[in-house]
Amino acid sequence: MAKRQKYKNLLDKSLAAAVSAIEIYNKPDFHYREETFAILMVNAWELLLKAKVLKDNKNVLKSIYKPGKTRTKDNKVLKRFFPATNRSGNPQTIDIYTALDKTNPDKILRENIELLVEIRDNAVHFTNDDKSFSKKVLEIGTATLRSYVAINRDWFEEDLSRYNFYLMPLSFFHPFEFESHSLNKIPIQIKNILSFIKRKEKKYPSDESKTHNIGLALETKFVKSNSTSAMSVRYTDDPKAVPVKVEEDNVFQTKYPLSFKKLQETCKERYIDFKPNPKFHAIKRTLESIGGYKYARPRYLDLDTKKNKKMYYSPEIFKELDKYYQKKT
Repeated sequence: MAKRQKYKNLLDKSLAAAVSAIEIYNKPDFHYREETFAILMVNAWELLLKAKVLKDNKNVLKSIYKPGKTRTKDNKVLKRFFPATNRSGNPQTIDIYTALDKTNPDKILRENIELLVEIRDNAVHFTNDDKSFSKKVLEIGTATLRSYVAINRDWFEEDLSRYNFYLMPLSFFHPFEFESHSLNKIPIQIKNILSFIKRKEKKYPSDESKTHNIGLALETKFVKSNSTSAMSVRYTDDPKAVPVKVEEDNVFQTKYPLSFKKLQETCKERYIDFKPNPKFHAIKRTLESIGGYKYARPRYLDLDTKKNKKMYYSPEIFKELDKYYQKKT
């Protein structure tokens, strides 16, 4: 029986930490939700990054050990590697920042992970009862889970589709709408971290078409559905009822946000070997022709004659294009 590779043990522990983070976050009544999610999710990322370092170094444990003394008492250089040890005498492993340096992930993914670390590091110093902070952690957490699934697939060929990797919207926990709050009305610790997150968001805006984001903006919308499990909505002429406006343009733009120009620009950013040549146009036409408008859908200026159409594309198209082009690391 083949010996199990060491990096897979770290991979299993990483997955257990990620699943625990989601389960705790999704509990209906848990008052340390955001902080605990950040603590466990940072742990999941650190183990995943170390698993990658181990895999790239043929499972040599030295690759994830923090170096200890390198010289003797008389200042001679030691040829043998000695790991630094903790108080109990066990080898110390590298921290998450060193693991990020060794694996060199996507820049925006690194920013997302570092935001989680910032939230974790602050977690022990304050209690959170601020709605704005909760919303930001949800947005950062949703983006990090999307990246976590993608990295497992790209680095380790692990399919996590058997797990429910999603965070429940905050509206499931609280019967209120989020309101705009002045930063002057909240504790200084929360104010500082929200300002820090805001600066990062301004530098790296949310883009649904990209695999990695520092945060994903979340909206609640009503859409048409034939599913028997969908939420029922009743229309009424009661003037006291809460008004709901559903616009077809918003639904279309949410599902098909990419124009042809934006599709090409994103491909150039995403792939090393992309060229807008006949090969690309042939792949694109094939995906456009697939039934059900899974990857693309036309919009017509004249709905009666169906003339003067313009094609728009779903971010789902990149799952197919990834099969033909090499993604940038």
